[in-house]
Amino acid sequence: MEWLIFIIFILTLVYFLIRQLVMIYNNMVMLKNNCYKAFANIDVLLKKQVDLIPMLIVITQKAMGHEKILFERLAENRDHYLHADVLDQKVNLANQLLPQIKKSLIIAENYPELISEKNLYLLQTQAKELEECIADRREFFNQSVTLYNTEIHIFPNVFFKLIFNFKDIPLFYPSREVTL
Repeated sequence: MEWLIFIIFILTLVYFLIRQLVMIYNNMVMLKNNCYKAFANIDVLLKKQVDLIPMLIVITQKAMGHEKILFERLAENRDHYLHADVLDQKVNLANQLLPQIKKSLIIAENYPELISEKNLYLLQTQAKELEECIADRREFFNQSVTLYNTEIHIFPNVFFKLIFNFKDIPLFYPSREVTL
C-alpha cells in the first residue's frame, strides 16, 4: 500500500513538472509568434514605403546626377529588403532603409525645381504618412520583442532557448535623425 501511494505521488510530481515545462515552452512560442505577427503589420507599410523608392529615384535623378551613389545604394537596399525572408534580416534592412529614404527626401528639398513638382510633394506626403503609421506599429512590435527576449533569458526558460534554438529578435529602431 505504501508503495502505491509513493508511486502515485511520484507520478503526480512528474505530471506537474511536465505540465509546467509544456506551459513554459508554449508561452515562449506564443511570444515569438506575437513578434512575427507584429512585424507582419509593419511589413505591409514598409513594402509600401519601399515601393516609393523607384518613383523617388525617377523624380530626383534628373536634377541630381551627383547624388547617384545615394540612389544606387537606396535601390540596392530596396531589392535586399524585398527579397529578405527572415525577420532578423528584414528588421536590420528596415533600420538601414528608412533613414536613407528620409535623407533622399531632404536632399530633394534642396533643389527648387524639384520642390515645385507636384509629384515630389505627393511622394513626400505619402512617405511622411507611412512613417507615422510605421512608428505606431513599431511601438507594439518592440514591446512584443522585449517580452519575448526577456522570456527566453529568464530561468528556467534559458534551457528551452538552448535546447529548441530560440534566438533573440532585434528591435526595430525609429529613423535616426538625418544630417547633411
